[in-house]
Amino acid sequence: MTRSTGQLDSTFDARAAVDRLIDQAAARSASDLHIEPTAGDCELRLRIDGLLEVVQHVSTADGRAMVSRLMVMAQLLTYRLDVPQEGRITALAPTLGKALDLRLAIMPTTHGLRAAVRLPAELSQPRQLDQLHLPPLTLAGLQRFINASSGMLILTGPAGSGKTTTIYALMQQILRTSPGLSIISLEDPVERDLPGVTQIEVRPFGELTYDKALRSILRQDPQVLALGEIRDPATAAIAAQAAMAGHRLICTLHAATPGSAVVRLLDMGLEPYQLTSSLFAVVAQRLLRRSDGKGGYAGRLPIASCAVVSESLREAILQRAAAQKIDSLLAESGEYQTLEQAAAQLVEQGLTDEPEVARVLGR
Repeated sequence: MTRSTGQLDSTFDARAAVDRLIDQAAARSASDLHIEPTAGDCELRLRIDGLLEVVQHVSTADGRAMVSRLMVMAQLLTYRLDVPQEGRITALAPTLGKALDLRLAIMPTTHGLRAAVRLPAELSQPRQLDQLHLPPLTLAGLQRFINASSGMLILTGPAGSGKTTTIYALMQQILRTSPGLSIISLEDPVERDLPGVTQIEVRPFGELTYDKALRSILRQDPQVLALGEIRDPATAAIAAQAAMAGHRLICTLHAATPGSAVVRLLDMGLEPYQLTSSLFAVVAQRLLRRSDGKGGYAGRLPIASCAVVSESLREAILQRAAAQKIDSLLAESGEYQTLEQAAAQLVEQGLTDEPEVARVLGR
């Protein structure tokens, strides 16, 4: 049904509409659903394979009623229309025959309250490392980290490139390979429950902030630590010090390539000797939509580049080489596959196509 007026439809059942939308999102393995107020009406959107799709338009009033229903389910303050709010919802998805743990974020906009609901990662993401379909060279590099005793592994890529999925699978593989290890993760927020991992949820505006948790985390005696994103010099310094002290760390960083990740860490104030002593590898990752063989797409596949620190890379870091020089050095090493090369292999195998590669890599 499509309506564009702001008048409340007395026959509209917000409870049923929200239930249907959640079930539809779960059935289609969506990662997120949005209720987006616009100038004329309200759009109901699903994020499928990384892209948003408008599935329905409802009136402004009906959209507002749906947002209010979500806020009630999450026990948020429905009378506060001027501040962001976050909460959790447990909702039944009849199509899947189970209850789902959802995360709700509310944001005031010029046209009203906007709702974003994150669905459980397991609906659309694999759990095991060998189920991710990572390129063989990247998988081999990650396996070396799993068997290592210390060092810092950095995953780079934009939001939605699969970094969190890889980190979760990696921690699970470490647990299976070395049971009994102390593994702690700092997450904002926790995406999925990992039995055997101590997961700490930090909140930017809560009592337990990232900075507070980070200052105390090493006193919890972790052997493997997932820190989330390195955003500032203080976090970079703590990560490097922990790795040099014999811990294994898994971090993320917003950088396009391994070379640019190295340069960014140096720009954050790490000395070259600190980086060469602490860094184990940098993995750059992206997600490409999988061709369905009928001119469309269904699902996604990763492409990745894994740069394990070698003597030549160590020397380049000590010389503070530019990002482009580091990436060129890696490409010439014979033990490294660029994102472009990984994508070309998937195109050659008919698993994706050139337009999708150009969309993701911008080339």
